[in-house]
Amino acid sequence: MRTVTLQSILLRAWQRAGNDGSDIANIPSGAKTMLVAAANERISNCWEWADWPELMRVESRTVQGDATNGYYIDYEQSGQTAMGEVFGVLRDSPATHVSPRAIGFTLLGDSVRFPQSTDLPTTVYVNYRVRPTEYSANNLSATVPSVIAKAVGYLLTSDLLTEDGQLDKALAMEQLAESELISQRDKYYFQQNQPSMWTARVNQY
Repeated sequence: MRTVTLQSILLRAWQRAGNDGSDIANIPSGAKTMLVAAANERISNCWEWADWPELMRVESRTVQGDATNGYYIDYEQSGQTAMGEVFGVLRDSPATHVSPRAIGFTLLGDSVRFPQSTDLPTTVYVNYRVRPTEYSANNLSATVPSVIAKAVGYLLTSDLLTEDGQLDKALAMEQLAESELISQRDKYYFQQNQPSMWTARVNQY
């Protein structure tokens, strides 16, 4: 996955808002703390704006439960990556099947629930989005997925301009961010002919 550093995003946003962005030391510590907090929120927004292929996973998971208590998969299983949003559950591995069969499911609490079924396999393949990374001002070299980095930068600039009372310019940055996200999404759907994951079944049957 292509990435850029959080520091580079902060510097670009700081510079775009009319400040000296030549060095991270030029950002006051209070402003830096505010920027990182805002970055976590903006990154999460952009992370979940679309089903970015870089942030999607298809992994095998063990079905839990029994016929008495019901069958399910917890979002957090020992030794497995914690799942974010679930887009689909498959009976077959997409790596070995051209048309893997889907399994109906319901999202309930902190688990993915399945209808009572005697032929439910013990292992299924879950298509999910990884959870957004939480960033800290103590580690500005941490990386952000390139697919959302530019939009995040625009949104952080908007936050800085809003704090400065430059609302018209802030709105313009928000609009640039939305255009950037749409452009990145369209690259996948129209240029690379990748299907969206939003067609996941979320009913029981």
